Amino acid sequence: MEPRDRRNPYLIPRLYIEGIKGDEYLVESGEGVYKRSKSCPSGSRCYGKAIYGVELDSILDLLEKKVKRSFIVEPGDKPGEGILVESGVHAEPIPVSGKRAVIEVLEGDEVKEGDVLGLIVTGKYELRKVRSHVDGIVVYIYSSPMGPPDENIVFIVPRDQVKRIKIEE
Repeated sequence: MEPRDRRNPYLIPRLYIEGIKGDEYLVESGEGVYKRSKSCPSGSRCYGKAIYGVELDSILDLLEKKVKRSFIVEPGDKPGEGILVESGVHAEPIPVSGKRAVIEVLEGDEVKEGDVLGLIVTGKYELRKVRSHVDGIVVYIYSSPMGPPDENIVFIVPRDQVKRIKIEE
């Protein structure tokens, strides 16, 4: 895994979900290219903007470990680039939860089995590393709005199931 520059603050990604209404859309316009739009043209494949980080039940099934609805994540530190994940794809949920939790990966990072995903402080105030048990791409990081404790889930999808796309204005 290639480390990111941690001097910059975390910039919240944008989330677009296929088939939902939003105040902004990504519309498929060609091979791997999506354009921002204020509306969804009839007959087009559109992704409506949703709130990042708290949306979970509409896009991911934790029991089946599958993507329920296709979605696109535009990482905050890489505007104009996106990660497209199609429905039906396996998504491995890895909890990073504790009294305090720090996520060490970002959306779009490639991880290998054994890589550190985050650090947690346990109820006994011990510091622990949470490692990945799969290889793949970090596609979504869920953060529960409830708490404490800090509850996060890092979702990893096999590399060959993630499509990198370009997002144009």
